[in-house]
Amino acid sequence: MTSLDPDDPRAPYLQVAGGLRAAIASGEYSPGAQLPTYQELADSWGVAPNTAKSAVALLRDEGLVVIRHGKGSFVRTQPAEGATANRASDSSDERVWQAIADVRRRLAEVERRLGPS
Repeated sequence: MTSLDPDDPRAPYLQVAGGLRAAIASGEYSPGAQLPTYQELADSWGVAPNTAKSAVALLRDEGLVVIRHGKGSFVRTQPAEGATANRASDSSDERVWQAIADVRRRLAEVERRLGPS
């Protein structure tokens, strides 16, 4: 997958959830597909397993995945009721956070080029 962006102001679980959300939206994880285990997500993102669990729980709350205890987490085959409105809002929030992170990266680059004051 990817690793955390140290310049991203979002909490690590939100970054992981955003990455998983994007992978679901792109079809990398199609409806019915099983997500990696919490440990696999933790290893690939460089986070604790509880952080990965929080990210998947957020996607469950958004209606994107279902968690079957003892079996794993799976992409929903049908959207949950009301999930479309929530996803539109979450998508908008995601874009705002991404824009903020982008501005921070650009500012850091400008400061690096200007050197010490």
